[in-house]
Amino acid sequence: MRHTTVNLVAALADLAPHCSWHVLCPAFAELHELSGRPNIGIHPIHAAARTRPVRVLYQNSGYALALRRVRPDVTLHTVNVAPPLGPRPRVVMLRSLQCFTHPHQFSWLRRTYLQFALRRSLLGADRVVAGTSAAGGHAQRLLGLDSGRLRVVPHGLAPHIASALDKPPPARRTERPYLLAVSTLYGHKNYPRLLQAFASLRQGNRIPHDLRIVGADADLTAADLRRMATDLGISDAVALLGPVPHDRIAPHYQQADALVYVSLAETFGHPPLEAMALGCPVIASNSTSLPEVTGGAAELVDPLDVQAIASAIDRVVTEPRRRAELVDRGRQRARDFTWPRAAERLLGVLQEVADASASKTP
Repeated sequence: MRHTTVNLVAALADLAPHCSWHVLCPAFAELHELSGRPNIGIHPIHAAARTRPVRVLYQNSGYALALRRVRPDVTLHTVNVAPPLGPRPRVVMLRSLQCFTHPHQFSWLRRTYLQFALRRSLLGADRVVAGTSAAGGHAQRLLGLDSGRLRVVPHGLAPHIASALDKPPPARRTERPYLLAVSTLYGHKNYPRLLQAFASLRQGNRIPHDLRIVGADADLTAADLRRMATDLGISDAVALLGPVPHDRIAPHYQQADALVYVSLAETFGHPPLEAMALGCPVIASNSTSLPEVTGGAAELVDPLDVQAIASAIDRVVTEPRRRAELVDRGRQRARDFTWPRAAERLLGVLQEVADASASKTP
């Protein structure tokens, strides 16, 4: 989420240089990429802690006080929740609903807190911003969110990814072809079914590909996936690369024969968008936000159907015409997503909220 926040705030500051933008962030994760801009103030919070219980306590106390000291005309909360005692008006960005849709991924205590905090924050916000209409509609159905307070602002591509759209895709240089999967290893990312589909293709000698998985441990771990790959007899063809810095991710997409992203729950889905921009064909779930983001430029598949996933992979990597079609459509689709465009829409939401609040002030 760091790079999306940095790119969005930078685009807002460029779009509205007459405004002062104040960014509050933990001192251990200071957003130094935004420093040096004359209309952005960085406020590193030294009391913020990495440990979850202390962080939760701080978010609901000291964070609210720090916001009040800034005295903003409007606050933008970029990750789901806002402190109840913080200043108003406020806009909250919806980033995930997994504590509701996949509660088993969370401990009882964490799930209970997240569901309470997310519900309270979204229902209490002056406006809620979702990255897709699908995510906003899901929040309406799950939480009873008022459609009048919901706004859709699609995300953008990081500049180092978007710049690839002005160049032809590079020639492939890998000795062995591979499929790529990119995401933190959450349970809802559906890796067990992906491994099963990949195993059926490898064991049937239908494709010669390896599978490379990029992502940090979460409720699933690299060790878990290694055990699954061993049990399926494909451990020699599965490479678990761990987390890769975002500014180094592009070559992984560019050299892959396809990105396979069969997630069960997405409020947006950056990896498919990045893959499309970088000339990598995309195989994605036909549910939640992914059809909306990919916009007809991906091979869509039922993420619960292992055989359907395998068939989609087989089709994309063995049919040159289909691959070329997906590459062309994907690069064209990716041009629709820019942070300046997102910032323009979001600035309108912030101005709308600030003006409404000012009109109520006696």
